[in-house]
This record gives sequence, structure tokens and C-alpha cells, in this order.
Amino acid sequence: MIRIGPINTAVPRFPRFIRLLSIIALFLLSFGILIHLVEPKRFPTLLDGIWWAIVTMSTVGYGDYTPVTNLGKIIGMLLILSGVGLITSYFAYIAKMSISTEQQFLTGKKDYAGGGHFIIVGWNGRSRRIIQNIHDRKHHQSIVLIDDTLQKHPLPRTNIHFVHGKATLDSVLKKANIKQAIRVLITADLKQDELQTDMFSILTLLAVKGLNPDVYCLVEILTHEQKENALRAGADGIVETNKFASEYMQDCLSKGMVGEAEEQTEGTGLKIKQLPIQETWAEKTFKRLSMELLEQNILVIGIISGGETYIKPPATALIQRNDVLLIIDD
Repeated sequence: MIRIGPINTAVPRFPRFIRLLSIIALFLLSFGILIHLVEPKRFPTLLDGIWWAIVTMSTVGYGDYTPVTNLGKIIGMLLILSGVGLITSYFAYIAKMSISTEQQFLTGKKDYAGGGHFIIVGWNGRSRRIIQNIHDRKHHQSIVLIDDTLQKHPLPRTNIHFVHGKATLDSVLKKANIKQAIRVLITADLKQDELQTDMFSILTLLAVKGLNPDVYCLVEILTHEQKENALRAGADGIVETNKFASEYMQDCLSKGMVGEAEEQTEGTGLKIKQLPIQETWAEKTFKRLSMELLEQNILVIGIISGGETYIKPPATALIQRNDVLLIIDD
């Protein structure tokens, strides 16, 4: 015996905007036909009747068509009393939709519908400069920023699209329209533990490649040990930030670019400065102090202790009162 389930006879529910517009159109058509039938001499065509209904219902009142009979005037009064509310509701709903769309854009909840765009994961000083450089070279290049720490759009007056959430989630990547993206840059969060940061970057890379295997992915890696894992996960390019910074700083030191006075490195726009230790900084570990200063946008790359210079010393190294910090100022 074949059992037949209940047949779904539910009528599809149209959006409120369509329903409201349909009611208004029905009102205009009905009153246009009615006034045309009641006063055919004043409203010789159906279009004249609909025109009068639109002008009356919107309270514009041009006066080019007016009813002269008592019944025609009653029809006009009914149209005004019933139609003005509908028109007001229509424009109020339009305003509400506009505000809601703008709010979704600012809070990162709006889906990105374009294509051929760059996706940048993580909001920090580096990603800000990258976005600025891309716009300087390609002003019309579309960019989608994904970040879960921001509560509002960091650059609301630009054509940058912001998506709030973790880039490891498919739902967030789909909001950024990952399938039509052409470049993805995954930046590292320097405020977190290096290993955890690299693992998050690799998980993000796996999620991206799972949805769009052909997109070019550039990943920032902090620990050298995770470089091979990033390549296995499908990274097309890798930036080893710590390695680059250490080699660059060592090269600057060998050329005597760090001295008593602040000097700007040639062609880079970066400055290496010496920062004396404050009383409250003494006896803290290098890692803890670096994290505290990073919150103030101060990037520590080494210390001068006992007359020796150390680039990226051990995280557990204690800062002494007579030490000097080496920082980057851009």
C-alpha cells in the first residue's frame, strides 16, 4: 500500500514590499475605473482616471482633473482618506529598507554580490597599508575585508566591503563571495600566540581552498615550522614575517642604521628608534611588554642589553631597567 503524504497547499508569501505595492496599484486602478464610469465627461479615458487617482492619493493635487458631481466628490474623499495611509506606509517602508541596508553594510552583515575582487583576512596596520596601496594603484579594484574583531566598518566612506566573522567559516566566506574572488590575502594577528595564529591562518586557507580551489592565496606565517603545513594546505605564496623582519633588522644594524639619533632607512619609509625603559616596564618579559606596546601601535623588534643588541630575543627574556628597546616607526 502506497501512503501519500499531505499535499502542501500553502500559498507562497510574497515580500511585504511587493504586497504593499500591489495593494496601491489595485487602489489606483479601482478608483481610476470608478471615477471614469461615474464622470465620463470629466474623465474621458481610463488613463485620465488613473492619473487623477495617483495625483489625489499622493496629495499633490494638480487640479487638472476634478470631480464635479456629488458622487464623484465622495469617491475623491474616500480615496484621500484610505489612500494617504497606504502611500505613507509605502514611503516609510522604503526608508526603513534603506536604513536597514546601510546598517547591515556598516556592521558587516551584508553579502557581497560583486566579482573579480580581492579578499583580505584580518584588520591591522599591515592590511590597512595594503588596502591603501591597492587603491593608489588600482582605484576601482574591489576589496572585501573579513575580520571578527571589528564591530563596525573601519573605512565606511570607501568602496571597501566589510564582512564580520571568522574566515574559517563557510558562511562567512560565502558572504564575501569567495567563489568569484581572484586573490586572497590571509594576514597574521601579531597580538596572539604565534602557533595559534598560524593554525588559524592554515584553517582559513583550507576553508578558502575548499570553496574555491583555483583562487590565488597568499598567507602570512609567523613560525617557520608551519610553512610546510601551509604549503600542503594549498598556499600559492607565503610571507614569513618574523624571518623577514629579523633579517631586515640585522642588515640595518650591520649598516649602522641604529644609533643615538633616529635615522630613516633608505627607500623604505621605516625608522628604527631607541626607546628607553620606563619604570613600569622593568622585570616584564619581552613577550608581555611587546604585546602591551603593540596595543599602543608600537612594534618592538629587539633590545639593547649590557651593550649587546638582540633582535627578537627569547619571549621569556626579562627586561632590565637599564635596557633599551628597539622599535619600528613608520
